[in-house]
Amino acid sequence: MTMGYKVHGWADPAFSGCLDVFTDNFGRGGELGAACAIYRHGEPVLDAWGGIADRRTGTPWTRDTAVPVFSVTKGIAALCVLMLVERGLIDLDRPVAAYWPEFAAEGKDRVTVREALAHRAGVPVIEGPVDRAQLVDPIGMAARLAAGTPLFAPGSAHAYHAITIGWITSELTRRVTGQSIGAWLRQHVTGPRSLNIAIGRTDADTGPVATVDVPPEHDTPDIDPNDPMARPISLNGLIVPRISGVAALVNDPDIQRAELAGANAMVDATSLARLYAATLAPVDGDRLLSAATIADACTILSTGDQWGGMPGPSWGAGLMLPGGVQPMLGDGSYGHDGMGGSLAFAHAPSGISFAYIRNRAGRPGVIDPMVYRVVDRLAEAIGIQRPQF
Repeated sequence: MTMGYKVHGWADPAFSGCLDVFTDNFGRGGELGAACAIYRHGEPVLDAWGGIADRRTGTPWTRDTAVPVFSVTKGIAALCVLMLVERGLIDLDRPVAAYWPEFAAEGKDRVTVREALAHRAGVPVIEGPVDRAQLVDPIGMAARLAAGTPLFAPGSAHAYHAITIGWITSELTRRVTGQSIGAWLRQHVTGPRSLNIAIGRTDADTGPVATVDVPPEHDTPDIDPNDPMARPISLNGLIVPRISGVAALVNDPDIQRAELAGANAMVDATSLARLYAATLAPVDGDRLLSAATIADACTILSTGDQWGGMPGPSWGAGLMLPGGVQPMLGDGSYGHDGMGGSLAFAHAPSGISFAYIRNRAGRPGVIDPMVYRVVDRLAEAIGIQRPQF
């Protein structure tokens, strides 16, 4: 492997090919630091990690190294909301405004929770400038979002709510539980299961953290405020250029402590795969969600070209589903990807859960082929053929 990068871990013999491909990603693929974990029917079958957590210091990646996973956060937040559904605190088919009355402003009174989670609320961008202090204030940003005017008639189309969906899930959680989504996640999901997953790191999160490495040509992109694809990601072109680029933003400890439920979860791969495994089967006797809840959440609500004509994946109630640019393992898959190549999903027909996280971020909006080299070998191992891009 180049630069002496080492890969550690193990794989069940049936999944040894996945480990071989993951290892090869550090040589032929040029991976910097990464981890991959796979569960089947609630049991681990692969747990591997390797490379460098911080290019500047040469710190090695360890099994419990956490890294920002960008939009993989959305899947984690969606699972929290679905747990609230199972507890009777939220009904997916009631209006968001039933729990958050201010959201009814400007014609958003009929938007259901299900529609909002499927990127159909019509508010993929926030109105007006956003500075750093405002960005890390989820209650304040939720208030601005609630007062905003939709870009299109809610429910009539879908557009990726890249950042704003995080304020929707976090505010819904706060309204029905009295807790922030990060606090609720710690108390009810990660704490009881000893998972290294956080939306907003706290003083209790003392484990190693990888530094995201963004090549200069991919950092601080030139944002066109009129580009319908770029506006939701950049909040009208304001976040990325004015907060010193993608790498500086996500590596900032203050940003990592904030609760951006659409974008800044910190996770290790084992915990992430274990989380999704618990949506399929009991893990150590504990199942996170029922099969009926998952099946309902995986009903496709948004698919095909987005508002503005951009291609995209498919979505159910907060979960990314196979289709368009993100195939996962095909029908029965659900999860979410993240900018730079991180990917986490479950595949109900096979009982597989999968997580791949990394710190060398690629070009925004482009799925890195290294991750899918492992997914392809996984498909071979379980005897299926995944859909092609």
